[in-house]
Amino acid sequence: MKILIITPRIPYPPYRGDKLKIFNISKILARNNSVTILTFHNNKKNLAATEEIKKLGINIKTVWLPVFSSLLKMAMALFINLPFQLAYFVSRKMKKEIRRTVEQNEFDVIYFHLIRSAQYFESAENSAALKVLDFTDAVSLYLTRFAEVTKNPFKKIALKLELSRIEKYEIAAQKFDTLFICSEKDKDYLEKKKLHPNIQFLRNGFDAEQFQADKVLYEKNRIIFTGNMPYFPNRDAVLYFTKEIFPLVRENYPTSKFYVVGQKPPSELKNLKSSNIVVTGFVENIKREYQLSEVNVVPVRFGAGTLNKVIEALALGIPTVATSMSVAGLPKELKKYVLIADNPENFAEKIINIFENESIRNDLMKEAQKVVFDLLNWEKIVCDFELYLKQRIDTKNNLG
Repeated sequence: MKILIITPRIPYPPYRGDKLKIFNISKILARNNSVTILTFHNNKKNLAATEEIKKLGINIKTVWLPVFSSLLKMAMALFINLPFQLAYFVSRKMKKEIRRTVEQNEFDVIYFHLIRSAQYFESAENSAALKVLDFTDAVSLYLTRFAEVTKNPFKKIALKLELSRIEKYEIAAQKFDTLFICSEKDKDYLEKKKLHPNIQFLRNGFDAEQFQADKVLYEKNRIIFTGNMPYFPNRDAVLYFTKEIFPLVRENYPTSKFYVVGQKPPSELKNLKSSNIVVTGFVENIKREYQLSEVNVVPVRFGAGTLNKVIEALALGIPTVATSMSVAGLPKELKKYVLIADNPENFAEKIINIFENESIRNDLMKEAQKVVFDLLNWEKIVCDFELYLKQRIDTKNNLG
C-alpha cells in the first residue's frame, strides 16, 4: 500500500504520547508499504529529527509553522467558531503541500492523525484513497472531565468555550471513511453521540522489544509516576498525590520516596523536591526508572484515552495503583491487574499493601505481563491496523 500520514508534529524523538504512536505505526507500516509523512516544524532542531525518520525508509515532508504565527491564529480564533487547538495548526502552506503531494502520488490510504488534522480533509478530497481519521482520544470527553475538576473560574470558562467549539467541530469526522479511537470508553461515548457509523479501535501500545523486563533489583518503598509534565492532568496527578496521598503512606513508611519522572516539569513540580520527593525531569532510560520502583502510581483524575504509563508498567511487571479514570480506557482483560483506588486513604492503603505483600509482584504481575504482551504490543496493533486498511481498500475497489 501507498500511505500518506498527516500529523501535527514530527514523530521524533518518540517521547510524548502522540509522537510515540505515529513513530511506531509508521515504522512498522514502512516494512511492507510505502509511507509518507506530512507534518509541521518550527525550528532547526525539528528538522534534524526528520533525519531519524528517514533512516526508517519513510519519506517525510515538513511545512514551516512558526510559534508566533500559531499563537496569533489562536487569538484570531476568539472571533470565529474554530476550536483553539485547531486554530494553532491552521496553515495555507500545509493545504497547498497536501494538494501537491496528493496530485503527484496515487495513495491507497490517507491517515489523518488527531482532530487537529481533520481540517485538511478538503485538501485531499480529490484523491480516491481511503481516508481515515484517528481521534485517538475523544477530545470532548477529556474537556468535559477537565472542566468538572478545575476550580479556577477563568480556566473553567475557557474550557467550556473550547468544549462547545469541539463538540460542533467533531461532526467533521463524518467525512472520513473510518474514525479510529483508542479505548472502549471513548468509543462508547462517541457512538452514543452517533458521531460516525464506523468507529474502530486503534489502541495505544508499547514497544515489546524495548519493554522486555531486565533483572533489576527494585528499591524498597520507591514509588514512581511518569508522564509528560506540561500536560495538565499529569501535573494535577502529581500535586494530588504529594499533598493528599503520599503523607498517608509516609505515616507508615517514613523513608518511602516518590519519583516524578518526565520531561519539562513546571516550577510548581520542581518546588516539590525534598529528601522524599525526587523530580528528575527528562530521563533517557524510562524502563530502568520503572524497574527500580516498587510501585507505579497513576492518580490521574481526568482525561480520556488509554494511558501509556499504565501499559508500560504492566509490561515490566511493576505493581500499579491507579484511579478508576486512569484505567477506564484499558481493555477489560487488563483492568484486573491494576489496584484501583479513588480516594486518598484507599490509594495509600493499596500502596502499603504492595509494600507488604510480595506475591502481588511475584504472581499477579507475572500474569499481567503475558496478557499485556498478547494484547497491546505495537507489532500486533499495527498488523491488525494494516489488515483492516487492506480489507477496506479491497471492499472499496470492488464496490467502485
